[in-house]
Amino acid sequence: MTATASSTPTVQRPTSVDEAAKVLREGGGSVLFRGTGTKMSWASRPRDPDLVLETGGLDRLLDHNPADMTASAQAGMPLRVLQERLGEAGQWLALDPPTEPDGATLGGLLATGDSGPRRLRYGALRDLVIGVTLVLPDGTVARAGGHVIKNVAGYDLSKLMYGSLGTLGLIAEVVLRLHPLPETSATVVAASTVQEATARSVDLLASPLAPTAIDWVGDPRGSSGRLAVRFEGSAAGVAAQTTALRKRLEATEVLVDTDEAALWRENASAHRAESEQSTAFAGTLPTRLTDVATALAKAGDAAGVDVSLASQSALGLHTARFSGPPAQQAAAFDEWRGEVLAIGGTVLLRQRPAEVDAGVDPLGPAPSTVGLLRALKARLDPDGRCAPGRLAPWL
Repeated sequence: MTATASSTPTVQRPTSVDEAAKVLREGGGSVLFRGTGTKMSWASRPRDPDLVLETGGLDRLLDHNPADMTASAQAGMPLRVLQERLGEAGQWLALDPPTEPDGATLGGLLATGDSGPRRLRYGALRDLVIGVTLVLPDGTVARAGGHVIKNVAGYDLSKLMYGSLGTLGLIAEVVLRLHPLPETSATVVAASTVQEATARSVDLLASPLAPTAIDWVGDPRGSSGRLAVRFEGSAAGVAAQTTALRKRLEATEVLVDTDEAALWRENASAHRAESEQSTAFAGTLPTRLTDVATALAKAGDAAGVDVSLASQSALGLHTARFSGPPAQQAAAFDEWRGEVLAIGGTVLLRQRPAEVDAGVDPLGPAPSTVGLLRALKARLDPDGRCAPGRLAPWL
C-alpha cells in the first residue's frame, strides 16, 4: 500500500545498484534521495515523500587505478573518506567544497553542483566525472562514460545529472578522473576592498600566473576585505609564482602549512550558514563582483539585516550570508536577487531557517530553458516521482 504524503515515509538503504533498482521498481509513490543531508534545503524544500532512499549504504570504493589516475566509487561515499583512500597513493579528487567537513557525498555533490575554490584550476565535479551509473525512477539502470578519460561513448548523463537536485533519478556510482597531490602549496594574502579585489582578480586572469584558487571574503560595503591567491605544484614553481605576485601587489604576506590551511578553512566557513542564518549563491561575470557587493549592501541596509560576502572572485561565484529576523532576511535576499538577475547573473537560495520560505520564492523567475528542463523531466521521470517540490513551480 502506498503511503500518503502526510504519513511517515518508508526509508530504504540499499547497498548495491541492483538493490536500489529493486527498491525503485517495486516501490510506489514519490521518492527522495538522501545522502548525509547537507543540502536538503537548497532551492525549494522537497515535499514529504512516500519513500526516502538513503545512499549511506552505497559507500564503497569500487576500483582505483593509480596508473590511469581513475577511480570508481559508489555515490554515497563521503568525499573526505575518498580523499583519505586516494591520498595513500599520492592522488586525490581535485575538489574542495565547503560542505566536505560535514560529510558531503559524491552523489550529493554531483546532484547539487557543489564545488570549491580550486574549481579555478581543476574545474567542477562535472569536469572530473568520466562515467556514471544511474537508477531511473522505474528501476531502469543506465550507464554512460567509462573508466578511461578519453571515453566519449554514450549520452553524457553525468553532466545531465549535474545540479539536478535529485529530480531525475538516483546517482548510484561515479567514475572519476584523479590528479596527483601537489608537492607544495602557498597562499598570497592581500588586504583588498571589493573594488580592489575585482580589479586584481580580473588582472590575474589575464596574467601569465596560474593560481589554483582566488578567493575574496569581506564587507560587501567595500571598506575591508581579504584576497587570497593560492598556488600549488612543485616547490620551485610555487616559489616563483608567489614571488611574481607579491611584486604585483602591495602589503602582502605568504601563508604555508598550518597557517594556510587555517585560512582556507575560515574562507570555507564563510560560504556556509550558521544557525538561523541564510545563504544564497550567485553566478556572474568576474567583472561584476563590485556590483554584486554593492547590491548586497543596499539590500541588507534596506531590510535591516547583517550581510557578508564570500566570493570565488576569478570565477564570478559568490555566496551571500544574511543574519537577522527571518522575514527581513527574506526581504533582503529578494531585493539582492533582483539586482543580480538584472546584471545577467543567476541566484540560488541555499541554507535558511524554514520561516524564511514564507516571505520569498526560493527559485524565483524560471530560466529561459525551463521548457527543456520540463521535457527532460518528462522523459526520465514521467510520473514525477523524484524529489517532489524540489524545483517547484518550475517542474
